[in-house]
Amino acid sequence: MWLLYSSIVLLTVVLAVQESKRALLPASKTTALWFSVLVSFACAVVLRSGWRRDSDWSREQRELGTLSNSFYAPRRDEITQGFTVAGGVLGGLWWGLSTWGVLLSGIRQSHGNRGLLGFETAAVVGVITGGMVGAVVGVYVGDRWERRHRRRRREKAAPA
Repeated sequence: MWLLYSSIVLLTVVLAVQESKRALLPASKTTALWFSVLVSFACAVVLRSGWRRDSDWSREQRELGTLSNSFYAPRRDEITQGFTVAGGVLGGLWWGLSTWGVLLSGIRQSHGNRGLLGFETAAVVGVITGGMVGAVVGVYVGDRWERRHRRRRREKAAPA
């Protein structure tokens, strides 16, 4: 969970710097940055809440005739992690591509390091936001997969 909290802190610091005279991103990206911070905060709340987590697994396992629950949890975690990585990559690509001009303008003004720092900051914001959104989507998809799979197993186990 420390990674979740540190991501929110990092996004908040980037937003605070953006609202000062030392802004790393162009002013046109301030609204998108605010949106990213709010979405990431909402995703962090959802991820910490335990929403769509395996709450009644013992009852459903008894219906299947077993108490072992070693099948679903690792697969659900893999689905969540896959969506997290995919979301992080897509978010980083979007933020990086949409702020490529920061690096270019930094090089043109002989401040290449500052332009590169702004570009990297934008990519990190995208990775964090995309990863958090991907994790929430992954939790939902993993839960839906598990419920569907359990239902199919119960239908197969039921006498016809």
